[in-house]
Parts: sequence; C-alpha cells; structure tokens
Amino acid sequence: MNVSVLAEQIAHQDAVEWVGLLTGIIYVILAAYEKPLCWVFGIISCGCIAWKSFTDYHLMADVGLQIFYVVIGFIGLWNWMKAKAGDGNKSILTSALQQHLIVICVVLLISFPLSWVLIHYADARYGYPDTVLTLLSVWATILLVRKDLHNWVYWIVIDVAYTGLYWRSEGYLFALLYLIYAVISVWGWRKWKDTYCSA
Repeated sequence: MNVSVLAEQIAHQDAVEWVGLLTGIIYVILAAYEKPLCWVFGIISCGCIAWKSFTDYHLMADVGLQIFYVVIGFIGLWNWMKAKAGDGNKSILTSALQQHLIVICVVLLISFPLSWVLIHYADARYGYPDTVLTLLSVWATILLVRKDLHNWVYWIVIDVAYTGLYWRSEGYLFALLYLIYAVISVWGWRKWKDTYCSA
C-alpha cells in the first residue's frame, strides 16, 4: 500500500465520501440486528458510493449496482416494515444449495457479454470481475430483502473481492470500507445463524 496516497485521500476526503463510509457501516450493523432502519442508511450510502465510483474510480458496473441498491433499498424497507407491522419481524429462512449453484453458474456465463459491453462502451476498468461481483451483489441483496441467511455468505466473498478492486484502483478508503463490511458480514452471518437455529 502507498501510505502517502492513503494519507492524501484521508486529508482530501470530501463530504460525499464520509457520508458514504459512515452510513454504509451503520447500514450493515443495523442489518445484522434485523432493523428496518438499515435500509435508510443503505440508500444514503449507496447513493454516495455510486457518485464516487462514477467520477473517481470508473467502476461502471458498480455504479449500476449502487443505483440498484438505492431502488431495492426502498423495497427492502417496505418489506421489513410490513413484516414488523404484521406478525413481528419476518423470520430468517434459507434457500436450497441447488438454487445457489444455478444462480452462480448463470452469473458467470452472462458476465462475459455484459463485461465486454462495459469495457468497450463504458470505460470499465475491471470488466469481468466487476460484472460478476455486480450480479452476485444483486442476488445477495434479493436474499437480504427476503431475510435469507445465506445473503451473508455472498457478502463476505463480495466484500473481500471489492476490497481488492478498490485497493488496485488506489481507492484505499473504499477498500477499507469493504474490508469492514466483510468483517461485519462474518458477524452478521453468525448472529443470523444463531437466530435461525434457535427458532
């Protein structure tokens, strides 16, 4: 790591980045506690990250992903609030392994043509891995909205991978953010698993 670059980024951190970083951490922590308010912080964080990914890091698939997060954030908020207003918090569920394998295979296949488009028409820096991570993140978000336990497994892998992408792009602060996400996701997995097993 270039320490001087990291120090410079911290010194020149703008309000958009600080808001994106702090609300993002709050979002994941509240999600681990199954609090519907998490979606509000997630919407704010993703809006900030989308802007920085577009203007600074040229991770074009990630820009689309963050916009998707904003939209699905409202769906997640509505879904979790509806469950809370009904019979209490929506219970945690799991999906069959076969379903996950099918989704992963489809993602790996369709990422080839999509990444080609992003590389040639959107100046994407890391076409294929960026596209794979984007599509897997879409799936993981859908699982989170449904309160599927396995969403955390996806987030652990995705967050570690995004840590690497931002690190290589010299976006060290966002790399640290995704590393924090990965750690919190491990904790979220264990917390939700304990809740699921005790139900």
